[in-house]
Amino acid sequence: MERLSTFGLLISLCCVASERPLPDSSSAISWYDLADKKPSSVELPRKLREISGLAMSPDGRLFAHNDESGVVYEVDYLKGKIVKSFSLGRFAVRADFEGLAIVGDRFFLVTSWGNLYEFSEGGDRNYVAYKMYRTALTLAHDVEGLCYDPDTHSLLMACKEYPGKGYAKSKAVYAFSLETMKLQKKPRFLLPLRKLTRETRHKLFNPSGIERHPKTGTFFVLAAQGESVVEISPTGELLGQVTFRGGTHKHAEGITFAPDLTLLISDEGGRKRAELTRYPIKK
Repeated sequence: MERLSTFGLLISLCCVASERPLPDSSSAISWYDLADKKPSSVELPRKLREISGLAMSPDGRLFAHNDESGVVYEVDYLKGKIVKSFSLGRFAVRADFEGLAIVGDRFFLVTSWGNLYEFSEGGDRNYVAYKMYRTALTLAHDVEGLCYDPDTHSLLMACKEYPGKGYAKSKAVYAFSLETMKLQKKPRFLLPLRKLTRETRHKLFNPSGIERHPKTGTFFVLAAQGESVVEISPTGELLGQVTFRGGTHKHAEGITFAPDLTLLISDEGGRKRAELTRYPIKK
């Protein structure tokens, strides 16, 4: 009954969001109070202490994963409770998983060295079969984020470190086509470090997550190192950037949007509990 109640609340939130007038802008980052000193957040169970990627299913359910094994969790993002979990393979694949994306009924996990795992949703405490695709990316690139772009039917992979030969002054986002199941040779986006690090902490901007805004079609790139988030257009233009207030996010790894367009960000817990923070659209 609790799950039905939560689902009903989600439907109500979606209806409110659809009725609420939104700013007439192709940029969405200003819709959120990302400089809020005390945003709404919930602690997550110990099983998600090393939470990494986030993704929202087409029917409005939040999924997450840790960065050490191929176990996927459905999470009630209002209460921070685990609804169910399932694993890739009977004994759960061991790898450094860094991003999650959902395309219809297809789930994808990416490792830090660029390997993609495709699978379907499983039942609670069950395991699922999977396919693995190798890309031209390596551990040197250190992939840290994954999202789906429906306009190009591709998965976008944000690199934390090496951007590729000739792109030393940028951070790169590569595209993996779901038509050809191959990685495009050139980056989809190149983010200029000189601009990104002007106001970030310690002059760093190392991507840790990426997600497409469902309303504007723009992309939010999150950086744990730098404590910042930037919005870019589908053509790679920088539209806006916000650096979080000090201490708000200890290690932000995951980013996605709820059905009512609330921005969700997850922080690894380290020695403490991980957290899930909600940034609703400003009233």
